[in-house]
Amino acid sequence: DSIWNEVFLSTSDAVTIENPFVSADLPLPDTTSAKINIEVTLQNHTADKTDGVLKVNFGELTIEQPLSLSPAGKKVIVLNPDSHPALLLKNPKLWWPNGYGAPHLHDVKIEFITSAGVVSDTKSFKTGIREMAYAEENGILRIWINGRRFIGRGGNWGFPESTLRYRSREYDIAVRYHKDMNFTMIRNWVGQTGDEEFFEACDRHGIMVWQDFWLANPVDGPNPFDNDLFMSNARDFVLKIRNHPSIALY
Repeated sequence: DSIWNEVFLSTSDAVTIENPFVSADLPLPDTTSAKINIEVTLQNHTADKTDGVLKVNFGELTIEQPLSLSPAGKKVIVLNPDSHPALLLKNPKLWWPNGYGAPHLHDVKIEFITSAGVVSDTKSFKTGIREMAYAEENGILRIWINGRRFIGRGGNWGFPESTLRYRSREYDIAVRYHKDMNFTMIRNWVGQTGDEEFFEACDRHGIMVWQDFWLANPVDGPNPFDNDLFMSNARDFVLKIRNHPSIALY
């Protein structure tokens, strides 16, 4: 075996941040405001009660939530305009697909800071403000984004690059070609590409992703009829990529 992608070492203190998720609700067809919803799971890895502050930076906005975690406890924290009115944004910069508008991205940084002032864990990523809607009539799937009808034009992303040489630069070039050809969507065929760099490139260039889930091959892989295996993989992958605004549907 060989190393083919980035290798890094990270550390944390008593409390870790798991499965952060940022979503938006728009009062469609009005797009002059957006409700930002932030959900994180905090895990206390010590046998002691731990107090601290959950700090979230969304673009230039900062939200803080004091809280306590029970010994070895896990807690899901939800922040929204009901608890923090600042999360009701006025005239937000929306994320749009190629040809519909600019794919605006917002920096997100989430920290848990203990009562002793120690930054226990940090998660950082980019996301976009957009809302998807769907309807199916007579076997025809219709998709809307931010209240506008979305037409998917593109094709299958059939296999990941076979010798695993694609990194950020290569994914950026390949996805940008789709943008230059006025495509709006890539189907990640049977979920074969899982690199963050692929989804990040789609975020930047406004190319939406039709995300398939990984399927086992009965002749050279795991049992394709193992439903628990399939659902475990699907859940894990949704948690991995759900903050990417380019995800159109699963």
